[in-house]
Amino acid sequence: MIKKRWLPAIFCTLFLLGCAEINEEIVLNENGTGTYVTKTDMSQLIEMMQSFGGDEMNKEGLDKVIDTVLSMKSFTDTSSNMSAEQKQLMSRGKMRLQMNMKEKIFKIDTDFPFSSYNDLQLLLAGAGGMSNLSGAMKKIFDKGATENTNQPDSPIDPGLDQISSIFDVVVKNGSISKKVNQEKFKLLMEKPEMTQMGQLTGAGIEILTSTVIKLPRPVINADNILLKLSDDKKTVTLKYNMLELFESPDKFSYTITY
Repeated sequence: MIKKRWLPAIFCTLFLLGCAEINEEIVLNENGTGTYVTKTDMSQLIEMMQSFGGDEMNKEGLDKVIDTVLSMKSFTDTSSNMSAEQKQLMSRGKMRLQMNMKEKIFKIDTDFPFSSYNDLQLLLAGAGGMSNLSGAMKKIFDKGATENTNQPDSPIDPGLDQISSIFDVVVKNGSISKKVNQEKFKLLMEKPEMTQMGQLTGAGIEILTSTVIKLPRPVINADNILLKLSDDKKTVTLKYNMLELFESPDKFSYTITY
C-alpha cells in the first residue's frame, strides 16, 4: 500500500531514473536585477506512477486534476538548512504545479525574481535548484509528515540537490563564473548514493538539462565550447545531461564575460 509519506521518495527515485527534463532561464538586466525561472517536465513519470501504485494512487487523491500556483515562502520559512539570506531570496518566488493523471501531465515551474548580482549568485549556486524543489514536493504530497517521523530520508536529500553545491559561483557586473570546487566534489562523491547515481550514466540514462542566460550586453568571451551564443551574442545556451557531472564535472565549468 502506498502512503502519502512515501510519495516524495517514489517521485524522487523515479526522477533519478531520468524521467525528467529540466530547463532554466536567467534574464539579467543592466542594473543587476532579473528573473530565474525553471521548468521541470516529469510527465513521463505518470505512467510509471500508475503502474507502480495502481488503484492506491486514486485513493490518495492523485487522480484529481491539479493546476495551482504556490508561494515559496511557505516552504522556505520552515527550512532548517537555509541561511536567512537564502530564505529572504527564495520567499519571493512562486511555484506552479500541474498534475493530471488522465492527460499524463506532471510539470513544476518555479519563478524567482532577484534584485542583485549576489542574489543571482545564490540562485546559480543551488538556492533555487533541486533542494528547494524536493522540499516543495514533500510539503505538497506529504502534508502529514513531520521532522520527527521515522520515515527514511528521501533519496533526493543526500544527492541530487547537492550537485549545484560542487561549483563555486561568482556573479559580478560583466562576468559570470561557475567553477568546480574539487574538495566539495570529492566529499560528495564519497557518499554511496553518488556512486549509484554515477552508474546510471553508464546505463544510458539521461536527465536532459538546459540553461539559457540572457545578458544585457554582448558576450566578450565564453571559455567553454559547450556554450552556444545567439547571433547578437546576448544569449548563452548550455545543454547537457546532468548525470555527466558525476564523471566529468569540469566539463561544465565556465566563465562568461560580457
